[in-house]
Amino acid sequence: MGRLFYALCLVFAAWCADAHADTLRVGFYNYPPMMIESEQAGIYQEILDELSKITGHRFQIRYFPYARLAQEFDLGRIDLEPGVFPGWVKKQRVPGQFSVPFGKVVDVLVFAPGKHFRINTPRDLSGRTIGLVRGYTYPDLRELFDSGLVHRADAVSEAQLMAMLAAGRMDQILINKAVAQYNMLVVPKYREFVLGDVLGSFDVSMRIHPNKKALLPELDEAILAMKRSGAIARIYAKYGVTL
Repeated sequence: MGRLFYALCLVFAAWCADAHADTLRVGFYNYPPMMIESEQAGIYQEILDELSKITGHRFQIRYFPYARLAQEFDLGRIDLEPGVFPGWVKKQRVPGQFSVPFGKVVDVLVFAPGKHFRINTPRDLSGRTIGLVRGYTYPDLRELFDSGLVHRADAVSEAQLMAMLAAGRMDQILINKAVAQYNMLVVPKYREFVLGDVLGSFDVSMRIHPNKKALLPELDEAILAMKRSGAIARIYAKYGVTL
C-alpha cells in the first residue's frame, strides 16, 4: 500500500510540477556516504532527487567547505541544508526552519577485532583511549575527557579514524554509524570491525532558510510519503546503511 501511494504521488507531481516549481539552492559538503562530491552522489543527493520528482521543485547543489556553509546560510545564499538537527544550529544568526525528520545521525563506538565490550554508561570507558575527529564534541563525554578518566586521540577525518583502527593504532573509535557502515561496505578489510553501542542519536531534517519557509508543508508531505513507502530506507540501504 505504501509503495502504491508513493507511486500515485509521483504521478500527481508530474501532472502539476510546472505550475508551482521553485528552485532551491542547496549547500553540501563532502561527507560520504551522505554527500559524495567526487561522484555528485550520496544519500542526501538521492533523497533530494526523489523530493524533486514528487514536488517538482529543483535543487541546485553546490559543495562548500563545512565551515563556510553556516555563513552562506546566514547570508541567504543557501536555501536548504539537509541532515541537520535543530539543536546543532540554534545559536547561529539564522537558525532556519525545519522539515519533519527524514533520518538520523547516530554516533557509535566501532571496535577493532577482538576488542569489543559492552557500554552501559559512558563511565565504562574509564581508562581507555577513544579515537575521535578533531573538533567534534560529545557532551556526554566532556566531563570524562576533562577529568582525564577517558583519553581522546584526534584524527583529521572519519577516513583517518577508520585507517588508524585498521592499523592497530586504536582499539575503539567514536564515529557516525552511517560513515562506519559505508566504509565497511566499500573497504573489505574494515568488515572485521565490530559496531558497538550507541552514544548519541539525533533526528535530522531539511534546514530551510526563512525566505523559503512557505515550501515547508509541501516538503513535509513529500518526506512523509517517502518514509511510508520505504523509499528513504531503500536509499540508505544502497550505501550499506541501516539506522
